[in-house]
Amino acid sequence: MGENLPSWGLVLVRILVGGILGVKAWFMLKHGVGEELVRGTRDAYAASPGIVKSWGEAVVLVHPWFFSKLAVFGALVGGACLFLGALTRPFGYLLAFLLANVFFVTEGTEQVLALLLCVCCLACAMSRAGMRSGADVFLLEKLPSWMTWMRA
Repeated sequence: MGENLPSWGLVLVRILVGGILGVKAWFMLKHGVGEELVRGTRDAYAASPGIVKSWGEAVVLVHPWFFSKLAVFGALVGGACLFLGALTRPFGYLLAFLLANVFFVTEGTEQVLALLLCVCCLACAMSRAGMRSGADVFLLEKLPSWMTWMRA
């Protein structure tokens, strides 16, 4: 089993990315982010490529309250899970999806950071980065595989 564990480098990436997302989400919660988080993306979604534009205009912008809360709480809970190495596979993929959306609705350094964090979340999910020095070691035995997205 030891040879199938992710590298310590990915563990450090997992912890750092989880910390960054958790702190950013906590800051947003503390300062009262609301629907303006989503409503401010209208022009960016309009300028986005096909499927992203359709997703943004037909789903995200129609429910700004829900998606603003989902983004903030998703980053907070997902960041905490990555930091702790708990459920890294499902939360890694979900955070990558969230950050891919952020990539299309931001510009400049925020866009670059979103892309970098997106790729890091994908790497953590694909490598099962919580299986080395993380809570996934314990959760794998306790939770069903549909919840951990890993084979039992």
